[in-house]
Amino acid sequence: MKKKIEKMEFEESVNELEKIVSALGEGNLSLKEASDLYTKGILLRNHCKKILEEIELKLNQVSPNGDGSVSISDRKLGEIEL
Repeated sequence: MKKKIEKMEFEESVNELEKIVSALGEGNLSLKEASDLYTKGILLRNHCKKILEEIELKLNQVSPNGDGSVSISDRKLGEIEL
């Protein structure tokens, strides 16, 4: 049974995306197969982007203090300056 994209770990999603890119690059697919793989690739890319944004948010919430400890804020992604 195929795993739903939303349930995939980042590394698994990237590996699947690499397989899709390779298959599309070979050019041996029917138009329907290529279209289906392209669509799945876009969904995987979006999933990976979402995971990375969530990790970035978590990392931006952690701030080192002068005494070696860390502070964690509760800022949301839109509130963080990039």
